Amino acid sequence: MDVCIRKLVVTCGIDKSARAEANQSKSGILEHNPLPLYLDYTAGFFVSLNFIFMCVELELEGGTLDPIDPVEDNHGVIFGHVQLCFAMIYLLELLLRIYAEKRDFMYDWGNWFDMFLVTASLGDVYLFVTVGGQPGTTQMQQVLRALSTLRTLRVLRIFRLFSGLRLLLKACHAFLPTLAWSMVLLGMVMAMSGLMLGKLLQHFLEAEANLEDRIWVWQHYGTAYRSIYTLYEITFAGNWPANVRPVLEKVSHLFVIFFVLYITIIVFAAIRVITAVFLKDTLDAAHNDAEHQLAEGIRKKAQYVQKLESIFEAIDETGNGMITEERLNQILENPRVKAYFETLDLAVHEGTALFHILDNGDGEVTLEEFIDGILRCKGPARAIDQVAMHADLKKLEEKLMQLADNLNSKKASDESKETSKKRRKDRMRSITNDLKVFRLEESIPLGHRFSGRGSHCSTNSELPMGQARSSAF
Repeated sequence: MDVCIRKLVVTCGIDKSARAEANQSKSGILEHNPLPLYLDYTAGFFVSLNFIFMCVELELEGGTLDPIDPVEDNHGVIFGHVQLCFAMIYLLELLLRIYAEKRDFMYDWGNWFDMFLVTASLGDVYLFVTVGGQPGTTQMQQVLRALSTLRTLRVLRIFRLFSGLRLLLKACHAFLPTLAWSMVLLGMVMAMSGLMLGKLLQHFLEAEANLEDRIWVWQHYGTAYRSIYTLYEITFAGNWPANVRPVLEKVSHLFVIFFVLYITIIVFAAIRVITAVFLKDTLDAAHNDAEHQLAEGIRKKAQYVQKLESIFEAIDETGNGMITEERLNQILENPRVKAYFETLDLAVHEGTALFHILDNGDGEVTLEEFIDGILRCKGPARAIDQVAMHADLKKLEEKLMQLADNLNSKKASDESKETSKKRRKDRMRSITNDLKVFRLEESIPLGHRFSGRGSHCSTNSELPMGQARSSAF
């Protein structure tokens, strides 16, 4: 018994069938047409390769611009030809995507972004050819080269193939409206506070104070731009002592009132409230992600089924794949086993009752019957199950009444038979009228529900019993 109990508390991982279901759910996010998917993978590879190449290019070009010890530039032409090859690859990928997606290509903003980047690359190639194969010799070429770094954003296309990255992208997209409105609010507060602080410090700039102190105050609060930007640093950078302490020491300690109120209300309170709103939007986006919920539900169900399998194996000491009523009662007498069942949201009070719920009538419970029965007991009662049970009970009631009539017919006369049949019909009619209220919504078409109170009742009364029952399904 102790060995059996120890087996029950072992936590198992996801089995092979669960992993198969998880992989199947993951494949549901992929497109039915495999070509766009292959293009995403291919584009992601070339974009990553191009990014590494641009890092090497900037590293070498930066060495040629060293004002103290510049190195000789011998790689410009090579870099230009490599960029030409990448531009042709991106153009080919864009044409293949247009061919694969057809009309849908125009409805994806990412495709328009790709088209803009490909156009910029072609412009860079044109300028590279016209200037004689010397990259970066014109200002326009430098701008186009800088725009080419945005191509790294195309890697976001393949993020949707990974649940974690896709969830992060959706979360970032969810808090964008909150970010915009929070920046509007904070921008107004920073602008108002910056202008107020700049006006209050003008008298110090006009006075005959220390020149270095006046230069410092002017550099930080002398104009509207400088004052507002300093308040931006105080709000977000966290270096407010470096921007506040000199004002208190060099100008006046009365400014402590302004800075204490601003740091307490804005930097401490408002920023944390905005952070909490961001967190709420992120959690809501994760909670409302249908694909994430589906994968999470499959994972939890697989873990639950695996625990049930471990329980069944622990109860089945013989290893024949069957559980008897005696064995189930024996194992459920242990309070630790009952407590373990309660951790699985199963309140088991009696082994006999649980066995008859799981058994299909052959006196033994198999693994499939055990798992299916426990899952039904754990989950909430479904409306379709209640309707099916109601129909089965009605059929059973009719058969019992017919059996009672047959028994009574042997002892009663023909008159008593008619009386019994009449009584049975009256009984059935009474039951039908009593249960009619439960089938009211199902038996009335949707169009008649709001057509009027009188028509509502007449439509229900005219439906026969069999038709009302069938409409309930």
